[in-house]
Amino acid sequence: MTQSSNETWTVTIVVPEDSSLDEAGETYDLEVGADETILAAARSAGVWLPADCQQGWCTTCAARLVDGDVAHPNARRYYDEDDEAGYVLPCTAKPRTDTTVVVDQYDDFLEFRAANDRPPGNSKLDS
Repeated sequence: MTQSSNETWTVTIVVPEDSSLDEAGETYDLEVGADETILAAARSAGVWLPADCQQGWCTTCAARLVDGDVAHPNARRYYDEDDEAGYVLPCTAKPRTDTTVVVDQYDDFLEFRAANDRPPGNSKLDS
């Protein structure tokens, strides 16, 4: 099947109960275009998610993929092992199916990156 810009997918965003975000405990279902990032769709819908660089570099937006499939065509720093471990970067992640993500996973992602000797893991954990 060929991707077209008018395709949309339902992306469910789960904010953990123990999150420090104002949206803690909330779940949002968003319609996200195939050419739109999860972060952009969330912000357009009024859902604030953390993200600094919005290029897939800093990893502050890190989330866990619970279900579905995403692509990271423009991520500056996204590795195969990130994908294999079920992490996504909503700032660059574009849905390819209906998808569920758990957001606010930055600390866990830093630990994962450090354990795999990938940036910014150790550099952020040591500071």
